[in-house]
Amino acid sequence: MAKQRTIYARRRILRTLEKGWTTWERIVNRLTKIGPKIAPYNPFYHLGTLTIFLLIVLTATGVFLTIFYRPGSDRAYQSVMGISGSWFGLLIRTLHRYASDAIIIVAFLHALKMFVSDRFWGNRWFAWVSGWFMLVLIWIMGLMGYWLVWDQSAQWLTEYFVAFTGGPFAHSILGSTNLAASSYALFVIVLFLHVFIPPVILVGVLIHVLRLARSRYWSPRWLMVGTLIVLVVLALWRPASLAAPADLTQLVNEIELDWLYLGFLPLVGKMGAPLFWGISLLMLGLAFVLPWLAKGQHEGPSIVIDANCTGCSACARECPFDAIEMVQRDDDSEFESLAIVNAGKCTGCGICVGACHDDAIELDRLVSAVVRQDLQRTSAQASKAGDPPVTIYVCDRHAALGTLPPLEKPQQAGGLGLNVDGSIPLMQAKAPPRVNVGLWRDDHDETRPVITAVIPCTGMLHPNWAAELIEAGSAGAIIVSCPIDDCSHREGPHWIADRLKRRRTFRAGNTHYLELPPGSPKELRSVWAHMVDDHEQANLQQSATVVGSTGKKAMAATQPKWWEHLRYLGVGLGILLVVFLISILFTQPTNNQLPAEGQVRIVLNHGGKLRSTAENLDPEIAAKIPENIDPAMVLGGERFPVGLRVAVDDEVLLEKIYEPRGLRHEGAVYEQEALWLAPGGYAVAIWLMDDDVVWRPVFTQTVTVVDGEVHTLIFNELEGKFGE
Repeated sequence: MAKQRTIYARRRILRTLEKGWTTWERIVNRLTKIGPKIAPYNPFYHLGTLTIFLLIVLTATGVFLTIFYRPGSDRAYQSVMGISGSWFGLLIRTLHRYASDAIIIVAFLHALKMFVSDRFWGNRWFAWVSGWFMLVLIWIMGLMGYWLVWDQSAQWLTEYFVAFTGGPFAHSILGSTNLAASSYALFVIVLFLHVFIPPVILVGVLIHVLRLARSRYWSPRWLMVGTLIVLVVLALWRPASLAAPADLTQLVNEIELDWLYLGFLPLVGKMGAPLFWGISLLMLGLAFVLPWLAKGQHEGPSIVIDANCTGCSACARECPFDAIEMVQRDDDSEFESLAIVNAGKCTGCGICVGACHDDAIELDRLVSAVVRQDLQRTSAQASKAGDPPVTIYVCDRHAALGTLPPLEKPQQAGGLGLNVDGSIPLMQAKAPPRVNVGLWRDDHDETRPVITAVIPCTGMLHPNWAAELIEAGSAGAIIVSCPIDDCSHREGPHWIADRLKRRRTFRAGNTHYLELPPGSPKELRSVWAHMVDDHEQANLQQSATVVGSTGKKAMAATQPKWWEHLRYLGVGLGILLVVFLISILFTQPTNNQLPAEGQVRIVLNHGGKLRSTAENLDPEIAAKIPENIDPAMVLGGERFPVGLRVAVDDEVLLEKIYEPRGLRHEGAVYEQEALWLAPGGYAVAIWLMDDDVVWRPVFTQTVTVVDGEVHTLIFNELEGKFGE
């Protein structure tokens, strides 16, 4: 038996978080004057497409920067300074920098919204997981960009990865007397990856929306133009700064650090690498597996009733997730094609139910015929009492987030939402009632009957539902959907509005369609109060909060003037400016928390002596090896460990044994150690053991330590000793 999981309305923690999110969105909506026939200048409805646009800005500005950039430790910083030397170059570089910060914030907000609104499990796991992969790639791409500048932040990043990875990478940076020559290939590789990752992410975007029908890639024009304007304003107001050039002989103390990309550097220093990366990887892993850890359940999948299907393909055309496919029929039906539902892609929205004219498709756990019978019976009974009720249709999201005001004397209408086969669904006990009847108080404090019908998405509503209720005695109907750009099922408001217009369902004064953000009980009560008050019917026809019930002249009267559009647009851009400014404020002066001392850095690149040589082989084994054959070729190239001992003023401060690299210990030893010493002169002695027997002196000199500087000692394998 399949596990019965909690449905949307009963996931209380997520609904609490979503209420907080939608409260913020309603505030933005009021400021941007969202409403029918008024452009909703709310950037939070377009976070996904805004992320794509910021990626395009990064790519375009990155192409310009790459043309003038020169890789290499001796040329990188100077080329960046050259780019910043002109006002246009500095503008492009700042746009690139600020867009990289903004894309992290916007992408994270997009993921957060998908999480709190329950859009991450089921069919949507693929988009959720691929989105996190792309966010990680964006972060890695940003790290590479900061490193390519080769300033002090790049130096801090380099020193961390040198200590973290060691090996040939560490030696190419720290163990070379000619840094420009030894690190040039590394600069080229990082530059190539930095340039190559954006096309990979763009391909990832296509994969991200692979399971969506009619995917949207472009933000509204106002948002794209506005984003560029906001970025340019910020770039002119606060051009990107450039830290001092990287100098491996100097310690990095306090610099301006972008915490969105490089904040892990000071955190690792405070928390320690195992704890920090352990927590980070645990959180990232939880994000990846969240669709299975916190999986919910919906009323689907949709079930096709083969006998009723005429092959019109209306359900397949309107499905937002490409979950329905039309196939050739192989039965004795007079129709050529049949709808087939991919249960793995279905989200249980019911849009296909509202699209079907032949009752040929239903949700598995919510049969529309049962809901319609409950509504008609309840409406007829309430009408017999003398006061015809108004029926309110809302989606699960509106019902869970508080758009429906509480009913006085509520009663559950009808009974169970049966399965398509007539059986009682096991999850019924977890499901709130779909149809309720009760009382609301009008503007004159008189109670009036109300019927509320909750369906997964208003896109499930067929226009005939409202007409049937009016014929059964209902005083009218109000259909409430989410904003067209903020539907949990993507296209519900679009399809219900389209059906209502095509079917001419609106009748003067008794059927109204509202687009409201979830949690808007005042707006809904206002329209309902006008409907039940006969004296206010005329005023309702001119209301700018009702779509579809007004005539052309009335609708024309509700159109905002051009200066009103500018005002609403200004508010939307102001909110966008605040979001981008917050991302920029993550760049803060940061102290490296280094001791007030100097550092002696010891860089070792040495392969210990071979264990299998003619001098140390057993005579019996040596006799079996042909002449002129190196024993290492026969017996393997295993090497002895390398020991390092360091004494300062005759006090041993370091003594370690390093195993050679490789599966057979045939590789060299790449290590770097750091000693912190107070400023002054010290007698430093270093011994090396590479034959597992003898410690031999390889360095004996006086070293002068300067506060804030690094004194590097590099092992020269040809000479067999350390040098400065």
